[in-house]
Amino acid sequence: MGGLEAKVMDIVWANKNLTVKRAHYFLSKERTYAYTTVMTVMNRLVKKNFLTREKVSHSYQYTPVMGREEFIDYAIAETIVSLKADFPVAWDKARSTSKAANKGGKRKSP
Repeated sequence: MGGLEAKVMDIVWANKNLTVKRAHYFLSKERTYAYTTVMTVMNRLVKKNFLTREKVSHSYQYTPVMGREEFIDYAIAETIVSLKADFPVAWDKARSTSKAANKGGKRKSP
């Protein structure tokens, strides 16, 4: 997830649901973004299944699919899966090193 996507998600989580116009308002407090940039980012987040979009009157309301904590758990799991797939040899070595450290690191109670 990119930096602007993360900022948009923070704003959506804080507001539960909002329009592109409202997200643009909050983002523009820090830096100037084009309205169309914010709209593109929010639509990308819909395609990635992080937001849902529902037409309300003449605009769309965007709502998070999962809460912040759920998202963090998801992101950590996805990172681990990706690392395991991209670097299988390093993954196996890390696991064996970790297991060896855990076996050697256990101390008996006095």
